[in-house]
Amino acid sequence: MRLWFIILTVACGSRGDTGTCDRDPPLTYDNFGQAYLTKHCVGCHGTYLPEELREGAPIGIDLDTYDDALFWAERIQARATGSSPTMPPGGGPSEEERAKLQEWLNCHLIPAAGAAQ
Repeated sequence: MRLWFIILTVACGSRGDTGTCDRDPPLTYDNFGQAYLTKHCVGCHGTYLPEELREGAPIGIDLDTYDDALFWAERIQARATGSSPTMPPGGGPSEEERAKLQEWLNCHLIPAAGAAQ
């Protein structure tokens, strides 16, 4: 049992994740991430938004493609999950949505980002 816990912790990360990476089907960019990012992030972090419409989001920190999400995965986790998320600054995501975001990051996106490096 202890070995299973260690394997699960390594597979899903140890960043305070809320999921166990055993969802069937798993959360992916196509079935979760793209809609979440479009709904809660791209309004300020969109590639084609001029600076005056980005609400302070720095130019270049864009989240409208899978590759963008992959590149910024750890930053998304740091700012949009955990006990005191700061993104989006006006709130918006429900606790359930944030839990799914954490699960998607831990179980898919952050491991994929590490593999891409």
